[in-house]
Amino acid sequence: MIVCEPLLERIDLSPYLGDWVESVTVGGESGDEARLCEYDWILDIRRQCMEADVPFRFKQTGANFKKDGKLYRIPRKLQHVQARKANINTEKRTQDQLSGTYSET
Repeated sequence: MIVCEPLLERIDLSPYLGDWVESVTVGGESGDEARLCEYDWILDIRRQCMEADVPFRFKQTGANFKKDGKLYRIPRKLQHVQARKANINTEKRTQDQLSGTYSET
């Protein structure tokens, strides 16, 4: 498992992703002095995980969150909720999904 929390900058995890990684979790920093977390960084790690077929989880936005050029100050109690609303978590694909074949049951 790889945890990038707090996520404070763009990170290239691609050299470290593979079957040996159970999942990747990312999230912004909480608290009064929280540093910025950008949604673009989160989406970039998600893309890397999808390319490597590693499950991805967006845990929380953090207190200072930037999306589409706009800065949001998000209260602690809503940081997990807002991350879930993004609906960008992924699971590991099955062999059938990878090959494009599905069996009917």
